[in-house]
Amino acid sequence: MRSARLAQGVIIVVLLIALGFTSTAAFAYWQDVTSLGNVQIEFSGEDATLEIVELHETFTGKLVPEGRAYFTDEVEEVVLQYQVSISRELARTMNLIVEATQVLIEGDDTYAHLVEITIDGSKNKVVRDIFNELVVVTVTVRLIEPIDAAEAALLGLDPERVNVEDSVAAYHAIKGKTVTITLGFGVQPKTNGN
Repeated sequence: MRSARLAQGVIIVVLLIALGFTSTAAFAYWQDVTSLGNVQIEFSGEDATLEIVELHETFTGKLVPEGRAYFTDEVEEVVLQYQVSISRELARTMNLIVEATQVLIEGDDTYAHLVEITIDGSKNKVVRDIFNELVVVTVTVRLIEPIDAAEAALLGLDPERVNVEDSVAAYHAIKGKTVTITLGFGVQPKTNGN
């Protein structure tokens, strides 16, 4: 029994190490979506100038779940930064909206919930009051470890951590696959309470 648990634990560790985030390929894919990389800009009928510049370097390592970065090319999070330039008049009257509009793993969204996206500290979406013409938006991407009910019971984990029906099947569906993220940038009129 103990050797079976140890073998399963080793298999899980090996499986998690192999989960990868290939940013170079993802950026190439994103560029096919729009000329601004993985960024889509919407104005909702507003006549405005909104310019997005990527401040981060191209990521070429592997994204692994927290506590699973064992090798030098593995990281537990990828941080992307964008500088948003906006016209002065727009900054006075509009809020900036940044949202993760689509997450795909090799073109499929079945396990997209295993990719955690935080935008300026908020999960998946943020509405920011704009005070200046230049705004820096920080997007953090993390990978959540796939855990099924059997694994949670075996390891004594809280059942709330169960996020897939079959963790081995989830691993095989996403290991070494390209993660693509589409971010939407837009503006909306400020209300009296911002």
